[in-house]
Amino acid sequence: MLDKSLPKRTVRAHPSDKPWMTPRIKHEIKARQKAFTSGDIPRYKLLCDKVTSLVSNAKKNYYQIKAEGTRETNPAKWYKTIFELAAANDCNSQPPADDAADLAERLQQSFTKPWPNANPTEIPD
Repeated sequence: MLDKSLPKRTVRAHPSDKPWMTPRIKHEIKARQKAFTSGDIPRYKLLCDKVTSLVSNAKKNYYQIKAEGTRETNPAKWYKTIFELAAANDCNSQPPADDAADLAERLQQSFTKPWPNANPTEIPD
């Protein structure tokens, strides 16, 4: 009985889909691509704008919903969520400690690479 009142609907979800990708966006992308392949340039441009705005709004809503509500109730969870959504990494990490002579040599090689025929200068000890 349920099958008659509510028809089955196929929604394709791929593991590589972004979390804000909705069936409506996918439908519009499919229509845009169909317009492109058929050569209907005005419709293609219209659908490009529509898909862009749909994706932009979906992203905005996704990020707002993810971070909403936890700021006052659980600031630690809110901060962690924002940190994960921003895909932030530890920018304060230090490069491996090398001795100064090795670092100077690597810098010299890096800066002189565009001029391979130049005469190298010796650094006195």
